[in-house]
Amino acid sequence: MPRILIENSRAWQEDAFVDGSTLILRDGLVAGLAPAGEVASEPGDRWLDGRGAFSLPGFVDVHMHGSVGCDVMDGSLASLRNVSDFLVRGGVTSFLGTTMTDSAARIEAALGAMTSFAEVSGAPLLGAHIEGPYLNADYRGSQPALHLRAPRPGEYLPWLETGVVKLITMAPELSGGERLLQDALARGVAVSIGHSGAAYEAAARYFARGASQVTHTFNGMAGIHHRQPGIFLAALENPGVTFQIIPDGVHVHPAVLRMLLRLAGAERVAVITDAMQATGLGDGDYALGDVFVIVQGGEARTPAGGLAGSTLTMAQALKNMMRFCDLSLAEALPMLTRVPARSIGMYPQKGSLAPGADADVVLWDEEAGVLATVIGGELAYQADGAWSAATAGG
Repeated sequence: MPRILIENSRAWQEDAFVDGSTLILRDGLVAGLAPAGEVASEPGDRWLDGRGAFSLPGFVDVHMHGSVGCDVMDGSLASLRNVSDFLVRGGVTSFLGTTMTDSAARIEAALGAMTSFAEVSGAPLLGAHIEGPYLNADYRGSQPALHLRAPRPGEYLPWLETGVVKLITMAPELSGGERLLQDALARGVAVSIGHSGAAYEAAARYFARGASQVTHTFNGMAGIHHRQPGIFLAALENPGVTFQIIPDGVHVHPAVLRMLLRLAGAERVAVITDAMQATGLGDGDYALGDVFVIVQGGEARTPAGGLAGSTLTMAQALKNMMRFCDLSLAEALPMLTRVPARSIGMYPQKGSLAPGADADVVLWDEEAGVLATVIGGELAYQADGAWSAATAGG
């Protein structure tokens, strides 16, 4: 595989941007950063002129359902390809396809398709996030009540043993929850608490035993009461817990986003989109799994008015976090890269541009957004005229 050398960009190096350097990608990995003008050409090199833009680690979305008219629950390789192509154009180089509460057969079909697609070279799909069916009906949101149920090892163990599942959302108060927690962690699957009304004590016990995330924080969960502090405060008191958040300005008010950052710190906040099939399209009638959804003004809701995923992209989420919380790019970026990758045990392989990390790079302009995307050292997307390139001769 020829080297890619990105020059004239501001390259991310964990907590700051480095000017006047060349980012070197070799054999699908980040080889390092060298002072500009000090890299000798090799036969086949591809030099890319960043034109002063930022070289970022690719975005990592651990909670998204679909886009451009396609849904993970389609159980279709074609749908996953369409979703992936759309995400790559928006700078997402890693994502977890997120399932909905449904029959075992449909969930298994979705997992089967993701297992096959994750093996495709250059695909941004890291694996699956099972959101449901092991959720509390009182906090189900748009998850269909028909298929909600308590966890049964005979059902979920084959899912966990596929190797494609990286994250599972569950409600601790359901019978069989502690066994599910143990079984998931034993197979390297991260556990998130969500769609739950768990008491503070139960949530604290699960976090102490290894649950490590809160699913779309503040949505689909009991609120804070001074005598019933609930899931949020139990998570806040455990420094190993990561808070998923949807910064679309609809699911969570910007003031609450700012509060979360003050209380937990950015290193514990993972930006997600919870995107559904209307993402990348316009208003109209859609579906989230088998749930009918109406999108108006970019907001996805059930006919009863409940939120049903979002139409947010990670590129817009980055801009929103900067604007809502008065953050610089360097302050907001880790919440879309390092933190979500770490939350599923994939950092620094993903979410980093340190030497040895996967060569997943986004060329980013603060006005224009994503100019180009590299996955595994291969140029996967380039906006028209975004990069000038020259190939060194042999």
